[in-house]
Amino acid sequence: MNKIKYFLVAFVFVFSFNAFAEDTTSATIEAQVLNQSGAIISGATVTVTSASKGLSKTRTSDGDGAVRFSLLPIGSYDVSVSASGYDSLSDTISVSVGDSSFRLVLESSGSDVEEVVVTAGALKGTDFNSTTTGLTVNVEELMKTTPVARNLTDVVLLAPGTSAGDAAFGNLASIAGSSVAENVYLINGLNTTNFRNFTGSSTVPFEFYETIEVKTGGYAAEFGKAIGGVVNAVTKSGSNEWKYGANVYFYPKSLYGNKPNTYTAQNSEDERDFMNYNVYVSGPIIKDKLFFYALFNPTDNSSTDVYFSGDAYVTETEEDFTGAKLDYFITDNIHLEYTYFSDERQSVENAYDFNNDTGQMGSQTGTTFYDRGGDNEILKLSVALTDNFTVAATYGTNEYNRTTAGTGDKYSFVWWPYPTNSEGLASTLLPSAGADEREVFKLDADWYIGNHHIRFGIEDEDLTASSNSFYSGANAGAVSGAAEACGGVYYRGYDDNGNGTIEAGETVRERIYCAGGTFLTVQEAMYLQDSWDVTDRLNLNIGIRRSSYDNQNAAGESFIKVEDQDANRFGLTYDLFGDGVSKLYASFGEYYLPVAANTNIRMSGREYFTQRYCEWDGTVNNPDEFIPGIVAGSCGATTYYADGSVPDARGLKDANIDPMYSEELILGYSTTLNDGFFSGWDFNTYYVERELASTIEDVLIDHVFPGQGVHQYVLTNPGTDMYVYVDALGEFKNISAADLKYSKPIREYTGITFELSKPWDGVWSANFSYTNSDTEGNYEGTVKSDNGQDDAGITQDFDFPEFLEGAYGKLPNHRKHNFKFFGARALSNGAVAGISIKALSPRYFGCIGNHPTSSEVYDDSSWYCGGELTPRGSVAQSNWVIDIDAMIQKSYTLGSGELTLKMDVFNILDMDSVTDIREYGEQGGQVGFADPNYLKPTNYQEARRVRLSASYRF
Repeated sequence: MNKIKYFLVAFVFVFSFNAFAEDTTSATIEAQVLNQSGAIISGATVTVTSASKGLSKTRTSDGDGAVRFSLLPIGSYDVSVSASGYDSLSDTISVSVGDSSFRLVLESSGSDVEEVVVTAGALKGTDFNSTTTGLTVNVEELMKTTPVARNLTDVVLLAPGTSAGDAAFGNLASIAGSSVAENVYLINGLNTTNFRNFTGSSTVPFEFYETIEVKTGGYAAEFGKAIGGVVNAVTKSGSNEWKYGANVYFYPKSLYGNKPNTYTAQNSEDERDFMNYNVYVSGPIIKDKLFFYALFNPTDNSSTDVYFSGDAYVTETEEDFTGAKLDYFITDNIHLEYTYFSDERQSVENAYDFNNDTGQMGSQTGTTFYDRGGDNEILKLSVALTDNFTVAATYGTNEYNRTTAGTGDKYSFVWWPYPTNSEGLASTLLPSAGADEREVFKLDADWYIGNHHIRFGIEDEDLTASSNSFYSGANAGAVSGAAEACGGVYYRGYDDNGNGTIEAGETVRERIYCAGGTFLTVQEAMYLQDSWDVTDRLNLNIGIRRSSYDNQNAAGESFIKVEDQDANRFGLTYDLFGDGVSKLYASFGEYYLPVAANTNIRMSGREYFTQRYCEWDGTVNNPDEFIPGIVAGSCGATTYYADGSVPDARGLKDANIDPMYSEELILGYSTTLNDGFFSGWDFNTYYVERELASTIEDVLIDHVFPGQGVHQYVLTNPGTDMYVYVDALGEFKNISAADLKYSKPIREYTGITFELSKPWDGVWSANFSYTNSDTEGNYEGTVKSDNGQDDAGITQDFDFPEFLEGAYGKLPNHRKHNFKFFGARALSNGAVAGISIKALSPRYFGCIGNHPTSSEVYDDSSWYCGGELTPRGSVAQSNWVIDIDAMIQKSYTLGSGELTLKMDVFNILDMDSVTDIREYGEQGGQVGFADPNYLKPTNYQEARRVRLSASYRF
């Protein structure tokens, strides 16, 4: 369905019904006019004016002293208040995306107030309409006061209860114990989340952002498709003031430290050459009406990674990010905005031989090209004609290239673990050609009626993923059911004798694989929520979000369709002392996660996959490619995992499958302190419980039908009964949970958080948080840190019942203690110094090896070592990770502009804590065949590095 038609229909609807609109890029001011004793003032005239946009709105306070201003661009506003019998008030306030609450306090004229409770002025109030936990930052202010890397994840990691995920998935955050692939990312209302496997999103330079919201829990029914957190970013806009400038960021090689070496990575030989700059311009096209902001951000980064295998990789990434925002205020009440940005980029990885003895780079062995990113467009319409009803219409597209190709794709991939880690000329195991396209339409409405703020909306996303992947080899790129046209052959050698080398007569495994197709997923949702002021002290927030998804196979048929997913949300806040400052709050929410498009590709595409084991004859057929020779007649039977046809959709999933969702409970208290040193500081504490209520994963059902030729993976809710079409038997079967033998997936998170913060006032700021939490269970979530598997929702965790023995324990994202502090101080010479401190307790590890009675089940994948059960998290721990970052900056007047020089030092103490260790205690599919690298470090925290930057603004 073409979503642009929806947008045009919405455009007509908005104008026809004289509605006005509010969207996720604008703010609403909720204010109450009071005197200094706290008594309500009705009939007061309140005006807010934005000099930067030329907007001005006037309201009269009602019987409760309340006024509301909707559809405001985020930024600063001049506020003026007048009422009979009181001195007029003039003040300046700053508002961010969403609701901002203020108390406008007037001083009586001509007489003294009997009891002065507060000083007159516009005072930031407590938001009594929200139970959301998390963090909101103004990006420009954050960069001035805090040493932080210029990416979304490092902002997310400032929020309480968040922690860095496993490095196998890149730089991503776990929120409240969830996996890194359970968050959603929005830019100006457009969902930019990677819908293949939910790991990350489109990338945008930091200077393009205005504000970033990190919602870690308790979010309203408007937000979905996440059981972790929501990252909502708003980009910069232009104003009546012309602004232009440039920023340069540079990491000097000599000040960029290296991590300690691991048993595979020779980190001491690594190099980094990072430099980034951008130029921007913004201003009015038509004063008070039409504004623009544009940014150009070229990137040319280089990194060298060296391994003890004798391989080195030099990766160069080039990207010319281009972004622009247009804002057209047709009237003060009609807002049309358009956003465009392109994060299209290419990384070129050149592989070289490396002499570990001399430290010299040898000859080049191949090149791999990684094409990523694409164009993004967002069109939003907002109209404001009354005070009681708001509507916003959004249309957006999001593109992302996913093609990986290399000069060595014509060579077969060979893994020869001993005496070296690999041989051959292949660039990569699985070259691929693919792309993702998202088309979105959203319609949101707000209706203020009496003591109710009702918000409702619909959204529709069409997600199209095209993918062709294949083993590197002579026919790489072909995808069909014929083995001779299915790419190359992947060879793996096995050290059967366990003497540290592979000799003639030992085993070689041959695999042939290719898969491909174009896959459509349709996701639809509607929501309704009511923020109800039951009394002047009690607010109830009641909502429901109903969603559905339809994941289709390569033939365009539905293979999994789940409808009527009703996510209930309930929250309450209570003004504890009736002073508008201290609140008790609680929320209960259900959060649903759709099925990732990767599941379409892996389970319902045209896949051809075979495997057989042979005996090595001790020769190499082609020395340049290192293709092992095979003893004639030594090969066992070929196992066919897929024959190249699109699987029967009936056999792919349990007919009674339920959606994946989690439940969350939050209890909290927040206030603004008014005594002693901490007077004016905000204090917040809350308790969180999260639990996976239902999980979707693929399971093997072969063991239920022994001797009947059944080999079938089924998407289901593990731990429940199943009704599925069994391909080999040609009929539907009821299979009990007892016969399947799979335990119910468990992930339970409990945590208590304490926050204390003082916002930046031009002199200093401080933010402290501590979270004490536990994350336990037998299932990490949609991805698997134990082996770096990013097949969202179809990890190996539930492939065999044996994998669940000993699987319960401290999960990979469990962090018992999580301390954070960041703050800044203005120095006497006009400079600003800032610091950020994070301290995170260790990760827990077990021993992964071979099941004593089923060692043929996925080599080295069970919680057994030496035939003994070694449960998850029961053997070892990583280190505490302590990061101390610091910055100092100073600005100078230079000509007609301002020059700002800044230095950030990350990990200033150069700590080298172990963050990950090898959890595999056995190898080669043999019980008792110990892995010599068991419990050795595989990753350390980032070493000390220095970033120098200069900004010039006119």
